[in-house]
Amino acid sequence: MSLLLNTALKKIFVDGFYRTHAAMLVFIFVMLMSYCLFINTLGTVRSDQIDFWQFFFTISLVSNPLILTFYLVGSSLYAYKSLKYVLSQLALPQQGFLYYSFTALSKKQQLKNWFTVQAYVFIPVLSYTLYALTIGLIFGFYLISIAILFFQVLLIMACAYICLKENNRLIEANKPGWLIRVGRKWNKPVFLLYSFQVFNQSKLAYVLTKLLSWVLISSVLVVFADLKNDSRLLTLVTSCIVVAHVVLIYQEKVFNNRYLSFLPNFPFTKEKVFFSFCLNYLVLLLPEICWIFTNFGILTSFGLIAFAFSAILLFRSLLLLNAIQIKGFLIWVFSLFFLFYVFIMFGFGLILIPLNVIVAWILFNRNYLNNSILC
Repeated sequence: MSLLLNTALKKIFVDGFYRTHAAMLVFIFVMLMSYCLFINTLGTVRSDQIDFWQFFFTISLVSNPLILTFYLVGSSLYAYKSLKYVLSQLALPQQGFLYYSFTALSKKQQLKNWFTVQAYVFIPVLSYTLYALTIGLIFGFYLISIAILFFQVLLIMACAYICLKENNRLIEANKPGWLIRVGRKWNKPVFLLYSFQVFNQSKLAYVLTKLLSWVLISSVLVVFADLKNDSRLLTLVTSCIVVAHVVLIYQEKVFNNRYLSFLPNFPFTKEKVFFSFCLNYLVLLLPEICWIFTNFGILTSFGLIAFAFSAILLFRSLLLLNAIQIKGFLIWVFSLFFLFYVFIMFGFGLILIPLNVIVAWILFNRNYLNNSILC
C-alpha cells in the first residue's frame, strides 16, 4: 500500500509540478548554465584563465555573502512555490482520497513519503547545490558549502512537515475573515462594499499598491529634492499616487459588474452614483491623505486631494467605455498621466481638476447603463 501511495503522490504532485512550471524551470536552468558555464569576459583573457571565469558565479556562491544570501532567498522562494502548489492540489476534491488512505500510515511513514515527494520537486535546486558544493570543496570553502546543502535539506523537511500537517488536518468549513466577523453588525453602505472586499480578500493587492505608491512618492521627491515646496512637484506626486492605484480602480469596476449590477434598478440619481463611489477611495487613500495633511498646508492639501479624486473619477469613467480591457485601460492611464505631466509643468495643474470632472461626467452620463464585461 505504501508503495502504491508513494507512486500516486509522485504522479499527482511531482509530475504535476514540473508540467505546470516547466517554462520557468527551463528558463532558470538555461540562464544559470549560460552564466556559469559559458560566460565570457570583456577584454582579452588568456586561455588558461577562461576556466576560472566560467566558474566565477559558482565560486562567488560559496565565497560571497551577498550572492549566497540571494541564492538562499531564491531557494526559499522555490520552496514556497512548490509548497503552494502541493497545498493547492491537496485542496482539490479529486485528491480527497488522500485524506482517507494516506493517513492510514504512521506519521513517520507519511513524513518519509512527503520528504521523498519534496526531494523530487527540489531536484533542480539540489542539482545546482551539489554542483556548487563540489566547486566549494575543491576551492576550500568547506563550511559554507556544507551549510548550503544543510539549508536545502531543512527546507525540504519543513515543506514535508507542513504537507503532513495539512494532509492530517480535519476538513473545516471556510470561516469568514476577521473583518467580516468584526463588522458583521455594522451598517454597510452599498457604495463602500468594495472597500470591505479589498480589506477582506485583496489585502495583498492593497499592500503592494501602497508599496508602489510609497516608492513613487519617494522617487519623485528624491529626484526633485530642491523643489519640495513647488506646487507643480506636489501635483505630480499626487498624480503618481493615483496611477499607483489603477489596479484597485480596475478591480472596483470588475467588482461592481459582478456584484452590484443591480444598482441601475435602484432609485439612485446618476449624480449620487457618480460621486458616491469616491467613498471607497476616501478609505483606500487614507494613508496618503494623512501624509498630505501632515506635510503641507490646509489649502494645498485640499487642492491636491481634489486633483487626486478628479483623476480617479476620470479613470473610473473610462472603464465604462465599450469592451475596454486592462491593456486598453493602462494605455489610457499612462497617456493621461503624460498629459497631466505636460499641464502640470506649464503651471496648469489646477485647471485639470474641473476639466477631469467634466470629462469624467460626460463619459459616465453616456455610458452608465453600459454593462460590458471586463476581462
